[in-house]
Amino acid sequence: QKITAGIVNIYIDNSFSMNALSSKGQLMEVARNKALEIADAYPPGTRFRLLTNDLEPRHRHFFNKEQLIQQISEVRISPRSVPLSLIYNRFYDPTLNQLAQVTENTYMISDFQSVTSDFENIRRDISSTTYLMPIRPTKITNLYIDSCWMEIPAHKPGQEELLKVKIRNQSDESYQNLPVKLYLNDTIKALTNFSIEARSEQVIELKYLNLNPGIQTGKVEISDFPITHDNTYFISYNVEQQLSALAIYGNTQSGNGGIRYLRALFTDDPYVRFEEMNIENLAISKLEEFNTIFLINTGEISSGLMNELQRIIENGTSVVFFPENNGNIENYNQFLSRFSASTITNFDTTSVELGGLEWEHPVYSQVFRERDDKIAFPKISGSFRFSSATEISEKPLLWFRSGQKALSVQSKENGNLFIFSFPLSGSNDEFARHILFAPTLYSLVINSVPRQKISYTIGREPFAIVKNLSGMELSGFSVMLKDDPLNFIPDFTSSGANQLRINLNDFFSIAGHYLVSYRDSILTSISLNYDRAESSSVYLNTNELKSIMEEFLTDQFILIENSEQRFSEIFEEISTGKKLWKLFLVLTVLFILSETLIARLWK
Repeated sequence: QKITAGIVNIYIDNSFSMNALSSKGQLMEVARNKALEIADAYPPGTRFRLLTNDLEPRHRHFFNKEQLIQQISEVRISPRSVPLSLIYNRFYDPTLNQLAQVTENTYMISDFQSVTSDFENIRRDISSTTYLMPIRPTKITNLYIDSCWMEIPAHKPGQEELLKVKIRNQSDESYQNLPVKLYLNDTIKALTNFSIEARSEQVIELKYLNLNPGIQTGKVEISDFPITHDNTYFISYNVEQQLSALAIYGNTQSGNGGIRYLRALFTDDPYVRFEEMNIENLAISKLEEFNTIFLINTGEISSGLMNELQRIIENGTSVVFFPENNGNIENYNQFLSRFSASTITNFDTTSVELGGLEWEHPVYSQVFRERDDKIAFPKISGSFRFSSATEISEKPLLWFRSGQKALSVQSKENGNLFIFSFPLSGSNDEFARHILFAPTLYSLVINSVPRQKISYTIGREPFAIVKNLSGMELSGFSVMLKDDPLNFIPDFTSSGANQLRINLNDFFSIAGHYLVSYRDSILTSISLNYDRAESSSVYLNTNELKSIMEEFLTDQFILIENSEQRFSEIFEEISTGKKLWKLFLVLTVLFILSETLIARLWK
């Protein structure tokens, strides 16, 4: 049967997994050659459409054979990973192609990774024939860096950092003593070896020191072949030169008494810039300048102060609230209700001993190396009791032996409200001199810094949020890929709260560090990594494809089981059926011989 001219669709999977090797070479090269064979099999006059994972606008148009061959030769590996249904449905989208419904044949050349093979979402109302042409690696191996993260949100000069690195082994082999390296600002900072079993994952810890303040751009590297896009993981963060804390205290004996404990803790600390204000001489406009604000035994909180505290908490500040014994409970509850925190019912004058703390919360997990259940807790001289509404999302961090909370945290958008149930005053001197006091309050300041997002995933996260200093005009911002001289201006929008929203559009297609500048001054770095979806190396085999086709697809879909054949042979078998005449001839002879033998035995 002769192949006639018509309209033909060809999809070439050019995702990262096509870097793998088959018996005939790299899968990407095999796919290109197969597409060229398809083009060669059709006569002049055939109109072709080509799609890849890049979904380029130029591929919306029809090509003749010569144009198609040129387009196929230009297909390269891409970081984009898209579901098969998006490709298939795009071929037959009438809004993109008026002749979509009259296409004769569609060829989909892919390794058919399970993560992108969403056949259940493919349109079933198409009458033209679709051929699935799987090409697979001879050996499935991939060792890759899955993710990296840090436990402590604040970073300061001289601080020991702990970077956790998750590595996955998608092969059937175990590996011993492989190196993993961390580079920070182009200098190697940590090096260790790891061993990993087949089909497993492992978290490796890398420790190092922050030497200098400012932007830190880093990358973690391992070595693996042939799939290499996931061997490197980029991270970046900012080391703060200094954090700032403000204590607002009431003009009472307990207020003045409480402030002295904070002075003793922070005054000589070079990392925490500590200031204090009497509530009667408060400069509300300055509050947003501080990472942490302590409310020390203020009898009441004015509505203006409430409004400003709510605003800055939502924008990322932490507020630590110590109530006054004789404070206005109704006023306190108005303040707490703004954050959907539990409200006060009464003040209990009974002295109660603290009984436990939340060891797993960052406030304590970052300051205590080991859990100590035998710790001798201090006594508290009187405390407020709170309502126990079940819908409250508040988290207790410290509690009394009775189970009543002593310290809790309530999150509100980007910030936190830490609520003590007792005043910081001379009557609670035992707590202020206890081993718990300094680590607790210092950790509250350290954790006041909003957790920095050290990396983003290309194609998965639509935007990045960076701090936008007040007074900066959007027209002054630009972005450049580190070590690349070209600047570009992506889509910037102001998201309020002195934050800048950067849309991670097609400009951000290469993994690496993107430096955000304002009028030639670098403000921060955004680190982008390739999507690890293509790293799983889990492919649909022939039986799985057949089963899925039976469940979700129509008879118009045909699986080409031996895609390594030349396409002219494949098409001939599809069109005319396999040449089985030799088999039929042998069977006929056997039947005749059998009949003769039976006749003789019968006689």
